[in-house]
Amino acid sequence: MLTVLVAAAMSLAPAPAAQAAADTTAPTAPGTPVASELTETSVVLTWTPSSDDVGVDHYEVWRQYTDYVIRVASPTSTTATVTGLPRGSVNRFYVVAFDAAGNRSTPSGALKVTTLPGDLEPPGPVFSLTASEITDNSVRLSWQGPMWGDFALFRVYRSQSSGQLILVATTTSRTVVVTGLGPATTYGFAVAAVDAVGNQSPVSQPPLPVTTTGVPTPPACTVTYRVTSQWTGAFNADVRITNTGPAAITGWTLRWTYAGSQQITNLWNGAHAQTGAAVQVANLGYNATIGAGGGSQSFGFQAAWSGSNPSPAAFTLNGLPCLTV
Repeated sequence: MLTVLVAAAMSLAPAPAAQAAADTTAPTAPGTPVASELTETSVVLTWTPSSDDVGVDHYEVWRQYTDYVIRVASPTSTTATVTGLPRGSVNRFYVVAFDAAGNRSTPSGALKVTTLPGDLEPPGPVFSLTASEITDNSVRLSWQGPMWGDFALFRVYRSQSSGQLILVATTTSRTVVVTGLGPATTYGFAVAAVDAVGNQSPVSQPPLPVTTTGVPTPPACTVTYRVTSQWTGAFNADVRITNTGPAAITGWTLRWTYAGSQQITNLWNGAHAQTGAAVQVANLGYNATIGAGGGSQSFGFQAAWSGSNPSPAAFTLNGLPCLTV
């Protein structure tokens, strides 16, 4: 009897549930995207949805631009807004669908999108640049223009000893007072107009010469420039800056202009830039300070040359002249 009861109980027990089969079916390919609301830097993409035996979880939008491909959106719907595109750039977009199990569809067809070029025309140049209210350390500059086009601001540039123009001020008006000048020193000033999207006009030429009043300030620095070795086509040089003033210098940029064809190829203990014959070398993080009363910093470099290799005749440190020793 016991055997019969056990057998009956076993016959009443539920059968184990069958294990659900894993989802291995990928969604179908989405439709080729369609562009709308195209601007200089963005586009809205839409596409027909994929189908899946379980359901589509999300999409990925991929962008091909020049020689790289990058994912730019992961929407759950069939639309995406892509921003941050360069003006006038040629882009190709395609879409991939994913289900919840991670199965990936084949890509959609690719859509070529060229963003709008936008405003690429700079304003015209400024004109009638004049100087007034000249003191031993400042000058007021005034100008007219631009000759054509709209502007958002003006950039004011300054040069010294026929050196490279450097940005010293920005303003939205047609006049500005430039300060921080040295007494009895000649500078060159130029102004450029900039529109709302960043297009800059040519700087006014030639630079307006302005000589400040007062007594010349003796140079508070000396520069020693020494060619340590030289061979056909190249040479090595060391440069030492000495602060002879009463205050420490924190952050320095040394500038000079070559008279020959020298081109720096490698420099240590500084960060250099060279445009034609004009050279500038700035400090690095660890050598930004030159102590007062004889403190110094030095750097070295290797350069190419041809024809002749004369040493620079003059140096400026943070825009002020140094003695050459």
